Amino acid sequence: MEAEVMGVWRAMQYCLTQSFEKIILETNSLTLKNILTKQWKTPWEQAEKIEEIQKVITGKQVKIKHIFREANSLADYLANIGIEQVETVKAHSFYNLSSRGRRIINVDKQQIPSLRIKTRRIVQTC
Repeated sequence: MEAEVMGVWRAMQYCLTQSFEKIILETNSLTLKNILTKQWKTPWEQAEKIEEIQKVITGKQVKIKHIFREANSLADYLANIGIEQVETVKAHSFYNLSSRGRRIINVDKQQIPSLRIKTRRIVQTC
């Protein structure tokens, strides 16, 4: 939860510095989505950052969406780079990314839906 909140907080700070007025915030944390949309109470440990996020959101056109983890592969990929790298990594363009990062973006641009299929186990009894 802490990592999700910090990621959204940093994204909102960036949006603020760039003067973005229309923002689509996609998170694979349904809990965080419900907290930001004030459907659930804010946990006290995250209250300060959540309040700062909500201040940025106020007065802007912000859509907060819950997405499944499968649709969040670019964010997961970039987060893993951030965790694994000792030094700062910056990618200012598409071509600064590795081939894996570019592949994820290209698949995303094709708007291929991510599907989550739940299968049920059939148990045969005699």
